[in-house]
Amino acid sequence: MRAIGIDGGGSRTRFVLYDEKAGVLNSIEINSPSNYHLVDLEKVKRVFKEGIERVSNGSCFDTLGAGLSGVDRPNDKKVIFRVFKEIGVKDFAISNDGITALWGAIDGVGVLMIAGTGSIIVGRNSKGEIHRSGGWGYMFDEYCSGFWFSNRAAMAALDCKDGLGPKTALSQRLIEFYNLNDIEDIIYLYYSNFEKSKIASAAKLVFEEAVRGDEVAMEIVRVGIEKVMEMIKVVKERCGFIENFAFSYTGGLFKSKYFLERIKQAFEAAFPQAQFIRPKFGADVGAALMAIDSWRKTHEKIG
Repeated sequence: MRAIGIDGGGSRTRFVLYDEKAGVLNSIEINSPSNYHLVDLEKVKRVFKEGIERVSNGSCFDTLGAGLSGVDRPNDKKVIFRVFKEIGVKDFAISNDGITALWGAIDGVGVLMIAGTGSIIVGRNSKGEIHRSGGWGYMFDEYCSGFWFSNRAAMAALDCKDGLGPKTALSQRLIEFYNLNDIEDIIYLYYSNFEKSKIASAAKLVFEEAVRGDEVAMEIVRVGIEKVMEMIKVVKERCGFIENFAFSYTGGLFKSKYFLERIKQAFEAAFPQAQFIRPKFGADVGAALMAIDSWRKTHEKIG
């Protein structure tokens, strides 16, 4: 069976043509968002149509799967459902990009941690039931997200300046990273020229200073990971998993060897019988796998 998988976010959209026997046959990326909350539906429709035509390159496919940011509720799915119908796609499955990332990482059943600018823990069991913890946006504590690490570093640096907290190398690192005159100027990043991704990009400083033994940085990492383990436990229990469940991860923060190793160590200590799995595929292939699974279940019912 052959499927197209779509991984759509707030800045770019990836397409893949996937064959169960041959694997990935083709993949492309369009430097345009497909989150309909950020751009109008006509643009989303054009992106989908162009991507499908380019990645298939005239080849036939049986079904299509799409994992899209901003598609979290039934009404969101109805909107995207109409878009695919209007561009002539007959068979498709839709979810948010967290679920397709889980499909890509561990074949759709287990628990996944996503840690980039934001973060979330998501799980799916063999019944298809989906549960989550976190992922409520930067205004709330998205533990172990890029924004959360950077924000905690800024808070620690300001506490140090106010005489409320210990000295930390993060103060000077943030001044240099953001090109500030003094650490107090960091407030302008929040109140005058706010860019969530710009603030989040400083997360790597926390990891770098933790490696060097900065106690404040190490404590930030410890607190974040401790909370994440609690979230994983909640999702695991809500999914009804026994102790030998599968766990994987995805997102830009895992490019840090330090962060990945600390997550792995904490996970293996908290869940000694579980499987810590390196992700097999990305969310684009995951979307294709999700669509193939959905196609089979639908046609089994019809048969």
